Amino acid sequence: MQNDALPIEAMYERLDYHLQKHATERSIISVSELDGFVSAIGCSKDVLAPSDWLPAIWGAPEDQPKWPISDEEDEFYGLVMLLHLEAVDGLINGNLNPVYLEHEDPKGQVTIIVEDWCAGFMRGARLTGLSHTGSREFIDEVMASVRLFGTPAGWQKLDAMSDAEVQFWRESLEPSIVRLAQHNHPEIQIDSSGDSTPILH
Repeated sequence: MQNDALPIEAMYERLDYHLQKHATERSIISVSELDGFVSAIGCSKDVLAPSDWLPAIWGAPEDQPKWPISDEEDEFYGLVMLLHLEAVDGLINGNLNPVYLEHEDPKGQVTIIVEDWCAGFMRGARLTGLSHTGSREFIDEVMASVRLFGTPAGWQKLDAMSDAEVQFWRESLEPSIVRLAQHNHPEIQIDSSGDSTPILH
C-alpha cells in the first residue's frame, strides 16, 4: 500500500527527518527501527488504538515533541500510519517486507543491517506484551532471532557465533515473525513467493 502522492523513498526520508529532528535518547531514531516497531504492533493479538502506541515512538511523556507547526505534526503521524498500514498489509498477506538499512564499505561490500529493525520490533513487543501471547516454548522459538539481533544481550551472543550460525538466525528472522503474526491472527496466509524487502541506502 503506497501513498501515490509521495514516493516511498521520499516517505522514508520525511520520516527520518522528523525522527532525527525531534528524537531524544529514548526515542526511535530511524525508519528501519520505526518499521520494526509498527510491525510488532501489527503482530499483536489485541488491536491497539493509535493513541495507545504513537506516543511510545518518542519515549516518556516528557520526550513528546513540541511541534513548531501543526502541519509537521500532521505530516509525521500521517506517514507513520501509512508505514503501519504497509506493515499490517504485509502481515495479513503472510509476506513480511521489513525496511532494513544498507551499508556499503569503502571496498564496495554491501551489508544489510537488520539490528535497527529488530530493536524497533522488540520495543513494540514490550509495549504490546507479545511475549505473553502463547506458550513459553513457542514464544521463545519465534522470538529467538529478533531477540538476538534486537537486544544488547543478543548482540553479545552473536559476537560469539560463527558466520554460519549468524546466517542461520538471520534467515530464520522473517519466517519466525510471520509465524508469530499467524499465531495471533490465524486468518493470515503465508506467501513464500519471492523476496521484496525494501532497502534504505
